[in-house]
Amino acid sequence: MNKLHRALGFLAVTIISTACTGTPTLEDEPSAEFAGLNKVSSSGFREAWARPGAGLAQYKVIQVSNLLSANAEIRQPSSSKRIRKDWELTPARQQALTRGWSDAMNAAADKHGISTTSDSEKVLRVDAEITRIAPNADLEQAQMTAGLATVYTEDSGEASIEIRLYDQGSNTLLVVIRDRRRIGAQMWANASTQLAAANMRNLLNTWANQVLLRITGN
Repeated sequence: MNKLHRALGFLAVTIISTACTGTPTLEDEPSAEFAGLNKVSSSGFREAWARPGAGLAQYKVIQVSNLLSANAEIRQPSSSKRIRKDWELTPARQQALTRGWSDAMNAAADKHGISTTSDSEKVLRVDAEITRIAPNADLEQAQMTAGLATVYTEDSGEASIEIRLYDQGSNTLLVVIRDRRRIGAQMWANASTQLAAANMRNLLNTWANQVLLRITGN
């Protein structure tokens, strides 16, 4: 089936630090999962769907919802990198993720000239949820256990996110993004809770900046 190249701000061709994308393409066939959305190839994310004619570049104001993570699937670290208890996404960790996403989106919006506070007839709502976390080690438990050998990991693990963009006034779904990435640089190092937290903040910043690039097109 032929494919249509659409000039959506969301699909602007961009070179970013984590990936180099080709020409984004909005496919003809509608998504079976999301009514009114079509599959996007070469988007820079693992999966993306967009509404034809969404016109994201028209939006100069975004409203960022709190990041959800309570229902994330947890893949436990290997037995050699955890103590007796399973790694848990505690309320404190959920709150840290929510704060990190809010900070990342506010910084990215400011960088790209998008307001998060102004009133406007056209407001783009950004909903996001962490859907899966696979930590490489339970560092908090390790540091609480006396005599445990130092833990070395290649990075801090892996995380998946789903991001949805809505027209706030009509509550129309415009874009769905799904992505999965490694948390941190893939080099072996002495792991710590501080490093893992910094790596997660960097990943949230990467996602936020890429979303804003897709909205503004520059």
